[in-house]
Amino acid sequence: MNRSRFRDYLLFNRNILIGFAGAFLTSAVTSQMIAKITSQLVNTLISLAVDTSVFFIIFGVLFYFDNKDKFVDEQGKRRESTKVKWIILKLASTLSIAEIEYNTVKPTIHFWLLNLDYQPFIASTIASFITIIGYLVVADSMAYFTRLFKNKS
Repeated sequence: MNRSRFRDYLLFNRNILIGFAGAFLTSAVTSQMIAKITSQLVNTLISLAVDTSVFFIIFGVLFYFDNKDKFVDEQGKRRESTKVKWIILKLASTLSIAEIEYNTVKPTIHFWLLNLDYQPFIASTIASFITIIGYLVVADSMAYFTRLFKNKS
C-alpha cells in the first residue's frame, strides 16, 4: 500500500472515530433525557436516530474537507462532477454495509442493557463502544473492496 492510500485510510478512520464521538455523546445524552418519558424500545430507536444523524453530518463534513482536492481538475479551476459522483457512490457502498452492522448490533445491545436495568447513558455508551469496533472493521474492508481510495480506471 502506497503512502497516499495509507494516509487516506488513516483520515477515513479518524473521520469515522470523530463522527462517532459526537454521535455517541448526543445519543447517550438523548437516551438519558428521554428515559423517564418513553419506553425502552422507543428510547433505543430515538437514540439510534440521533446517533446516525449526528454521525453522518460530522463524518460528511470531515470527509469532504479531507478529500476536496480530489474533486478538482488538474488545473484546479473547476470541480469534476464525475469524480464527485464516483466517490459518493463508492462511499455510499462502503458505509451502507457498515451501517447495517451498526444499526442491528447497537440497538440490540442497547435494548438488552436497558432491560437489565442499566442507566440509559451507560447502556448507550457500552453499546456504542462495542459496535464501533465492528463498524471500523466492516468500513475498512468495504473501502478496500470498493476501491474507495483508488482512482477510477
